[in-house]
Amino acid sequence: MKKNLANVFTSLRLIGALVLIFIPACSLGFLILYAFCGLTDALDGWAARKFHTESEFGKKLDSVSDLTLYGIMLIKVWPLLEEALPKLGLYTIMGLILFRLLLYIFFFLWKRRFLSTHSLYNKAVSILMFLLPFALRLPYAGLYCYLVMVIGALSLIDEVSRFFI
Repeated sequence: MKKNLANVFTSLRLIGALVLIFIPACSLGFLILYAFCGLTDALDGWAARKFHTESEFGKKLDSVSDLTLYGIMLIKVWPLLEEALPKLGLYTIMGLILFRLLLYIFFFLWKRRFLSTHSLYNKAVSILMFLLPFALRLPYAGLYCYLVMVIGALSLIDEVSRFFI
């Protein structure tokens, strides 16, 4: 059981992300399942390190699960972002997402593996992005979104500097 625990957590995140498609964005049920997905994201890495079961398959499954969750979140949360932000903010988010996707694709084609940095900026963006659906229920959701954009831009600059400079 220990051998597959990390992949079980990752698979649960993937299934949970797919179920989120059918639940209204930012409803209580959505937020509970979304929090569960976040918990499994933390637990899969912990289990892999704790039981020394890191594998290439696990890393790829983790990346697929993360991208699936992010993609579904983008689809579900985008209408709420349109309410919280002016057009310039939406274009900034689109630019950051597009740049990150292009960076992933370029790095995969160049190095034949997924780009994976674990910098302080990346951790901060991950936490802030994870909290976004909860923050969108607050009165100052727009300000929170701008904070995420600034940290996201710093994270991209950091990644580019690590790999290309």
